Amino acid sequence: MLVRFKIILPGLLSVSLMSCLSPQLSQWPDSIPPMQVFVQVYEEDSQNQRLQSRQEYLEWVLVFYRGNLVYPTGWLDLNSYVHADATPAQTSLLDKQLAVLGAAIAAEWSRDNSVRRIDNRMLSLWGSVVQSAPTPERQQLSVTVIQEDVDNLLSGNLNAVNIRQQRYEEKLEIDLFDGF
Repeated sequence: MLVRFKIILPGLLSVSLMSCLSPQLSQWPDSIPPMQVFVQVYEEDSQNQRLQSRQEYLEWVLVFYRGNLVYPTGWLDLNSYVHADATPAQTSLLDKQLAVLGAAIAAEWSRDNSVRRIDNRMLSLWGSVVQSAPTPERQQLSVTVIQEDVDNLLSGNLNAVNIRQQRYEEKLEIDLFDGF
C-alpha cells in the first residue's frame, strides 16, 4: 500500500502542476485579441504546424498575456503598469499601442522555439524598456520604438542580435539597469 502511494502521489502532483502550467483555452479572456486572430496566424504557418499543435500554440499565446507558474508576469501586467501615471487620454493611446504590439509579439513568441524569431530575452528587455520610461510620453515613445523593431525583426530587416540593452538606452536616452 505504501509503495502505491509513493508512485501515485508524484504522478498526481505532476498532473496538478501541469494544469497550472497549461492555461485552458475555454477561458480565453476578453482583454486580449480574439482566439480566432491567433488561429488564423497558426493556420497560415505550415512550418510551425509541423512542430507544434494548434492547442499548444494557443496555450503559449495565453501564457504570453497572462503568465503562468513558470512565467508569472504576462503582457497584461505590463498594461496595468503603464496605467499608473497616465492620464485617461494617454492610457487610451498606450492601450491601443500595446494591443497592436502585444498581438504581434504573441503571435511570434508563441511559435515553437526552433522557428520563432522573438525569444524570452527580448520579452524581458522590452518589458524593462517600457517600465524604465519615466513618463507616459516616454512610455509611448518606447512602445513605438519597440514596435518598429518588432516589425523590422519579423520582416527580416533587423537581426535578433541587435535587440539588446544598449540599442534602447541609446535610442531612448534611458539607463535600463542603472549600470547593473
